[in-house]
Amino acid sequence: MRNEDRAIIEKMIAYCRDIETLMMRYNQSFEAYQTDIAFQYACSMCLIQIGELAGRLSDEARAAGIPWHAIRAMRNLHAHDYENVDLGVVWDTLENDIADLEEKLLELAGGAESADKE
Repeated sequence: MRNEDRAIIEKMIAYCRDIETLMMRYNQSFEAYQTDIAFQYACSMCLIQIGELAGRLSDEARAAGIPWHAIRAMRNLHAHDYENVDLGVVWDTLENDIADLEEKLLELAGGAESADKE
């Protein structure tokens, strides 16, 4: 894998971890997510960044099993049509998909040791 792709993937992993930190800070509460605009905006920025970075990966780095199109679509929705974001759909992504994405990105990067440069 190219060094540029590895660096991009490691940044994506960091944003996944930021989302996990936010989820823990707010006790994984959908009610808090619905009512706390700072929580919403922080998670949205992480999703935007993940999607933006996904668009910078080489074709070689875009592995099967990662829904790149959906990741980019989520980014585009948050960046260009935020008033139509469905909080329930986003919450489902935050709660159910981010940890899986992180795991797949770690595998793609060659394992956890490549992402532990924090």
